[in-house]
Amino acid sequence: MAPVVRQRDTDMEPRVRILCSLSIFLVAGMMGLLTDGIAQEEPITEQRYEREELGVNRYTAPSIERIFQQLDDLRPLPFEQLQRELPKASPASREQKGLIFGGLVADGFLIVEAERKNAVDNLGHVLMREARGLGVGDRVTRHSASLTDLARRGHWPAVRKELIATQADVEQALIELHDQKMAHLISLGGWLRGLEISAGAIELDFSPQRAKVLAQQDLVDYFAGELKTLPPAVARTPLFEKLRAGVNAIRVSLTRTIAAGLKPADVKAIRAQARELNLAIRQGD
Repeated sequence: MAPVVRQRDTDMEPRVRILCSLSIFLVAGMMGLLTDGIAQEEPITEQRYEREELGVNRYTAPSIERIFQQLDDLRPLPFEQLQRELPKASPASREQKGLIFGGLVADGFLIVEAERKNAVDNLGHVLMREARGLGVGDRVTRHSASLTDLARRGHWPAVRKELIATQADVEQALIELHDQKMAHLISLGGWLRGLEISAGAIELDFSPQRAKVLAQQDLVDYFAGELKTLPPAVARTPLFEKLRAGVNAIRVSLTRTIAAGLKPADVKAIRAQARELNLAIRQGD
């Protein structure tokens, strides 16, 4: 008997192929750091298959555990020079909320790495507010009190685990809502803020070896491609036009400089580009 082949959505196949081609990369973000050798193949499970079908997997909504490992390599992180104020108001646009949520998760990485107890409490409140706006507030609320309590007691390894669990719950909620586009936007927001943080840390303590974590050509190509797939009503807004142009500018910079190795001026330029985009996300234009 001929094997039964499951019919797939033809629009999804290119997306899955692109994601698979990034098998040595970890988004962070969400932190957007290049990893060599730590990303291991996950076992094929029903849940993983479902994520792949929706285009939501460790490249679009990744576990932050491996990202923490990369941040450890950049320690000590100069918190005062890299921190930013948390947003005081929630934007109206759901797409903007998704980008901001991803950036907040990246801010959380910095807070935990710097072991700032008071900042964890504030972060938890803002994460809950943005998560409610995305329709997944219950997935964050259940972790917020625990994050605050663990941070106050200085149990930072446990705080890491709680952040990882929070991210996993949000991912699962997106899977259940079949909202893969929002997963990509959350990831993009995390990657851009993570890129700003990591480039800033490298700029303040430059070495060619540390600069290599920014060499993520395939990853920036992927996000540039994702920004072309948004619905026209979203894609034509000033914010997303700026994001498309900005991500393409970062892509051009990396194409030009990776072969020769990133220099201090290149890292400074990437940091400035990422910061400008992150400001636009907060401001909505």
